[in-house]
Amino acid sequence: MLSVSGKYQSLGLSTFRGNAVATSLERLSSGLRINSAADDSAGLQISNRLSSERNAYTQLNRNLNDGISYAQVAEGGLQESAAILQRMRQLSIQSQNGINSKNDRAALDKEFQALKLELNAIAYGTEVFNRLPLVGDANLLSDNVPSLGDRFAQGVTQSLPSGLQSIAYIPAGSSNVQVNINDNGANDDIQVFTTSGKHLAGTPITNATWSAGSNNIANVADLESRFFLTSNGYNADASYDDSELITSGSDTIDGNVISFSGDQNGATPSNLNEFLTISSNSQPLIISVIGSGVFNVTATWDSLGGEDERAFSLGPADITATNKLGKGTEYIEVTKTPATLEDLSLEGTSINSEQNAEAALSQIDAALNTVSESRAFYGAKLNQMTSALNVNAIANENISAARSRITDTDFAAETASLTQSQIVEQASISVRAQAQSSENQVLGLLNGIAEQTA
Repeated sequence: MLSVSGKYQSLGLSTFRGNAVATSLERLSSGLRINSAADDSAGLQISNRLSSERNAYTQLNRNLNDGISYAQVAEGGLQESAAILQRMRQLSIQSQNGINSKNDRAALDKEFQALKLELNAIAYGTEVFNRLPLVGDANLLSDNVPSLGDRFAQGVTQSLPSGLQSIAYIPAGSSNVQVNINDNGANDDIQVFTTSGKHLAGTPITNATWSAGSNNIANVADLESRFFLTSNGYNADASYDDSELITSGSDTIDGNVISFSGDQNGATPSNLNEFLTISSNSQPLIISVIGSGVFNVTATWDSLGGEDERAFSLGPADITATNKLGKGTEYIEVTKTPATLEDLSLEGTSINSEQNAEAALSQIDAALNTVSESRAFYGAKLNQMTSALNVNAIANENISAARSRITDTDFAAETASLTQSQIVEQASISVRAQAQSSENQVLGLLNGIAEQTA
């Protein structure tokens, strides 16, 4: 017969064996050796650190793949730009041939100008991850100058003061923009510039409008120092160019199709209205009204291209390459490679004469060199990011294996342990049952003897 202490010892042993079975079942069902801190407190701490590193490597690889896609898209745009430049170079050489007539060169120049438009379209149209890798930050106007759509409501006339400030910019890719002003007799004049300072439409700076009142613009130096300001939306290195200025009439300049009524102040009969129409523009343009009065202005448009320009991310793309606990993140910097007409110095090129074709050829060669260098840059960055991706993949695999050795269940060992615990538990139950039966038999025998004796 079992003593009281023996019964408690048997109960404790049974509980221990039951816990061992439960632990083994939990590990086998979850696949993890450590399911709580009590299972292995030191192992849990180490595995958590390894989990952080593994998750970091996993995300780093995704980031690097995004960076590779970014570089591939940018390089693809440059590849097509290079093909266009090669065709433009071929046309320039063809135009230089002395056998060509003026009409022949004019026909060649039509294709040349169309290719220039496409070159700019590629630069502004190569967009990836809300970035424009082929457009410099200087090509995107700052918030200092409101967009035409922000400044005006369609067809609603408003009064504004004239002077040395930009009233609005027209985003690249806009269509059928019309700006009409009435100067109320103050001789205020519409002016249209590119962000680099090219004067596309308006009145020459020799006109009295520029020097009147507080404007006091007498020459190019005055204009560049007092009007070509970044606060007015101009590039920091903007320089004045009026070589293709439209004082009245229509023309296409660097892909910008413009019609302008001209200064109507001296018209007969007197006319206080000026009309500007920009059918299409391949680059951002700035609108100003110069004078010293107050004018009424109405603006309409069919569409404003690139209205989300300001939402584009500026600066280089910093691709995360490595991340170490306690050391921080390291980056692969992918800078922009501007390839617009302005950046390639091809804005004013033409091949309508032998001399112009010769000058264009020299500029195209320089542009091809720039594009080739940019393509080589992306090739180097692609190789760099691919290498970082491979290193991170190897590190991720090793970290995952190390974590697995700490946290994962050894199914063979755990299955053997479970089987052993179950056998021992079943044997214990059997022994207790036999002991209980023997105890009952002895008690029955003793009771029988006691009855006989009585």
